[in-house]
Amino acid sequence: MALQEEMEKQGLWLFKFRSILPLILLAGGLFLYVWREKYNLRPFHENSKAEEIYLYICMAVSFVGLILRIYIVGHTPVNTSGRNTSEGQVADSINQTGMYSMVRHPLYVGNFIMWLGIALLTASIWFVLAFILIYWLYYERIMYAEEQFMRKKIW
Repeated sequence: MALQEEMEKQGLWLFKFRSILPLILLAGGLFLYVWREKYNLRPFHENSKAEEIYLYICMAVSFVGLILRIYIVGHTPVNTSGRNTSEGQVADSINQTGMYSMVRHPLYVGNFIMWLGIALLTASIWFVLAFILIYWLYYERIMYAEEQFMRKKIW
């Protein structure tokens, strides 16, 4: 099977389970957080001001992603985005207005920022780097499958 067909196949599968699979990453982060707490391997001194500020920064990062998603969803024209339905994708046209005129996949940018705030809570540079790599590979395939869907529909 050619790389293009393989990426599309993987993307379609990941798209179908896109709301469930990120929870696996969340479970990994939670495990790391609990493990650090159990063995007192915290990056900050207990109850320090730096720990409190870091927590607020992580929350702010996630909140920015959430606000971005709310704004994008609230300004998305009808039939330009699809949800998993029994028929599959339901988009009729490509959205090129609002945030979509600046970024190709703004909802995924919002998702990334939202999840990044949660990943940062682990205070582990390795976990954050792994999260970024996995997120990139994960959504790269989903984006490819969505673009192939629209190409086939338009042409």
